[in-house]
Amino acid sequence: MRSALLCATLFATVAAADEDGDGVAVPPPSPVLQAPTIRPTRQPGFTSTRLRAEPHWPLALFEVSGLVSGLQNVFFGVDLVAGVPLGLPTRSSPRGRQASGWVVMPVIEASLGRVNGPVCMGVRLCAERFLVGPGVKVGHGVGALTADGLVRPGRMMYLQVAVVGGNFDVQDAPLAPGDAWFEGAVRARVGGHLGSVELPAAGGLFSTFSLNVAATVEYVALSPFTRGLGVGGVVGVAF
Repeated sequence: MRSALLCATLFATVAAADEDGDGVAVPPPSPVLQAPTIRPTRQPGFTSTRLRAEPHWPLALFEVSGLVSGLQNVFFGVDLVAGVPLGLPTRSSPRGRQASGWVVMPVIEASLGRVNGPVCMGVRLCAERFLVGPGVKVGHGVGALTADGLVRPGRMMYLQVAVVGGNFDVQDAPLAPGDAWFEGAVRARVGGHLGSVELPAAGGLFSTFSLNVAATVEYVALSPFTRGLGVGGVVGVAF
């Protein structure tokens, strides 16, 4: 039996050598191993840790504040500022989550409120005052850098100058009851935004809204009764 198996094996080897043509036995080919396919992960929470977008300021910034200004005739009102920040913030480090830079912002400032003082002749808050006009705001801000490159200046020191004009309407004063006139003024303020420089998810509202505090100086140049210098301040929020 063993002799028969040995002869059969020998015969198969010789036949394979004859088929190849060179008289040398060729072993059967080895199976080819295919490399496994690596598929990218598609988990919902997968995000890259590298910030690829270039830092940039928001398209617009806004302020809503309470304003008190004046020496003799004191104005109590609400002040609104809207502007477009221009400038290029830079990262604090190559992989940093904060960015900072200078901001030059054309703004529109508007204020509405009531006036008390000698112009009222003893009547409290006798006049309504509305002023609006263009200005410019210059400052240096720092904020959190989001994945898409947006940097909202959570903290910023600034100087703002605006030229405003509008209506001064005396409603109850004996000096000029029911009278109204145009008033033009130049305003300047120095202040800061005091907020968080963390990402909104970590810093909460203080990453979106900043406390806005500033000292103001105003000179009324055009007015028949209220010309002169006034000082005051604003307290509110910036976002």
